Amino acid sequence: MVSNSFVKRFRKLDAYAKTLDDFRVRTATGGTVTMISGFTIAALILFEVVRYLTPVMQSEIMVDGGIQEKLPIALDITFPHIPCYILSLDVMDESGEHVGDYDHDVYKERLDSSGRAIVKAKSEDLSNKAAKLALKHQGEMPSEYCGSCYGAHFKDEENSCCNTCEDVQRAYTDQGWVPDTDTFEQCIREGWKEKTKLQSREGCRMHGTLSVKKVRGNVHFSAGRAFSHGSSHIHDMSSFINNGDGQNFMHTIKQLEFGSHEYNTQKQKRTKASDIINPLDNTNWGTTQTAAMMYQYFLKIVPTEFAFLNGKEVRTFQYSVSKQDQFIRQNTGGLPGVFFMLDHSPMRIIYSETRPTFGSLLTSICAIIGGIFSVASIVDSVLYRADKITAQRKAM
Repeated sequence: MVSNSFVKRFRKLDAYAKTLDDFRVRTATGGTVTMISGFTIAALILFEVVRYLTPVMQSEIMVDGGIQEKLPIALDITFPHIPCYILSLDVMDESGEHVGDYDHDVYKERLDSSGRAIVKAKSEDLSNKAAKLALKHQGEMPSEYCGSCYGAHFKDEENSCCNTCEDVQRAYTDQGWVPDTDTFEQCIREGWKEKTKLQSREGCRMHGTLSVKKVRGNVHFSAGRAFSHGSSHIHDMSSFINNGDGQNFMHTIKQLEFGSHEYNTQKQKRTKASDIINPLDNTNWGTTQTAAMMYQYFLKIVPTEFAFLNGKEVRTFQYSVSKQDQFIRQNTGGLPGVFFMLDHSPMRIIYSETRPTFGSLLTSICAIIGGIFSVASIVDSVLYRADKITAQRKAM
């Protein structure tokens, strides 16, 4: 058994000496201070727990490793005054690569004058009188039909068939020639001339994804197919010029973002939305006053990484932008259209998801409880003494 003397000596170590209940005075003001203190402690502890459970992003900047990765671009742009058959998307970079009339994973959607999507009918190619009449006179095409390219050929195929009007036009563009759609059998059969007249007042929505090299270059939307003539990049603008009344490059950008934005959880989606802002999303630019306008966006693209607490890492990109427009005068150079000039930053931003330690949470809770009780005891003591002095003065 532990001796009574040892217990007595151990009691002397008690730093929290208790007073007898007979010497304690309980007051209404003390009860009020206690309730307020309790609510304050509960609220502050709740805030601390929420802060502990909510991860925060800490950023750091480092030199980019220069990995020659592909740059995915997700876009959704509407041109209300340019028909789809005229609009083309081209990709160029300083390495010399040029992709004309880019159509891989990028889709065109025809819009009427009110901006509503036009549903393409299965028999659309034969829906006008000219096409039906041509087909009636020429009869059904045989299964082995191989249309003439009229002396032109595709860059990647020496001997190829041009079975549609677009095939002939593309072959001519690859040669750097200007096509005359009024004389091509394929265009007459399809009623191309009448079709383009009917569509001249339409708009076009272009959306999808494209992949480019991570080098300086540009992505641009213009009228007509592009071809190279020596070191020059030239567009066949004949359709735009001939049917250009009311056509212009006023546009609305619903989405323009770079890189992968795939996240597994809703929490990560909220984190992404709060940290990456695409400055061109849901913006519009342009005027209907003139068609000969070149709209240029100068984008500075910064590689960005996200490292989450669950171990998932996401590599993406964010960007800043400045812009200018230019009226294209005759013989002054330039091309009507919308140009995105891409430049890449040599720096990389890394966002790391962090959370306070459990020890820091306990420390904060103890500090809250101790601090509130200390302040509350001082306030209660002041109120008690003030009430006591007031009572003494009334008694005199």
